[in-house]
This record gives sequence, structure tokens and C-alpha cells, in this order.
Amino acid sequence: MRDEVVVGPYPRNDGWSWLYHFYTKFIRPLKSIDRIVRGYFFPTRFEEWKHGEIYRRLGVDHFGRWIPTGGVNIRRATGQPMRSYTLSGVSINAAREFFYRSCVFELLHLPFALTLFLLASHRFWIGRPDLALENLLVNLVVNVYPIMHQRYTRVRITRLLRLDSKGSVLHTG
Repeated sequence: MRDEVVVGPYPRNDGWSWLYHFYTKFIRPLKSIDRIVRGYFFPTRFEEWKHGEIYRRLGVDHFGRWIPTGGVNIRRATGQPMRSYTLSGVSINAAREFFYRSCVFELLHLPFALTLFLLASHRFWIGRPDLALENLLVNLVVNVYPIMHQRYTRVRITRLLRLDSKGSVLHTG
């Protein structure tokens, strides 16, 4: 599978160990579901095209600078490192941990994105296109762009991990 480059230990102290434990105990043994989950979270060839060009064209990199929970400009303005939202070092393990953390952050937005989309669809269906549009715009800013940001992050991380497997500057430890 293409995601073999990421296989490694899950982060230990990022606050989400219960989720990694749940995945390891209940999802991984179900090979077909595990394959679907891994297939969803691992970047597709389309996403990897020109190292994430589709996301750059959609402005995801600029959006990422202003995310309140860890955007570069927000960290600079507040002086806070917001470590859980940044790559913690140049090691293979740091890159893998950040990959898994980005999966968790995307997973947190996904149910809300789907719910707001269903609500917008319902409101459009009952003849309230104004409220449907409002829901779609909120969803775009609060859920869709953050999800795309996490996916773009994983495109960049998997590229780093592939480069490492070919002997780049990343090191173990």
C-alpha cells in the first residue's frame, strides 16, 4: 500500500492516545475497514500532483496562515508556539506524529462538515436558499478549508517521508 512510508509508532503524549488505542484495537483487526480508513487519510495522486498544487490554487496555504489554532501569523502575533499544531522537529518520528495528528484534526472537523452540508441541503430543499447558502459559507470556512489544510499538510509530510526513504536530510530519533 502507498501509505507504508508513514507506518510507525503513534504519538504518545499528544492527548489523543485513546483514539490511537481505539483504532489499533478495533479498526486495524478489521482489514477491509482499516484499508478504507487508511485509503481515506492517505493523500491521493490527484492531491499529490505537483506537491499539492490543487490546494495552493484553492488558497489553502494562505488560509493555513490564519487558522486561529495554529496558523503561522497567529503564532507570531500571540507569541505562542502551539506545539500540537506544528511539526516538532526534523526527525522521521516527528513527521510521522504530525501526520497522525493531522488525521485526528481532520477527523474532528468531518462530522461537523457533513452535518452542516446536510442542514444546508435540507434548507435548500424546503425553500430557504438564503439559509442554505449561509450554512455552506460557514461550513466552507469552519470545516472544509481546515480539512483541506490537514490534507495539504499530509501531502507535504508524505513527501518528506518519501524523500527520507531516499536518503534526505531527515534523521531518525
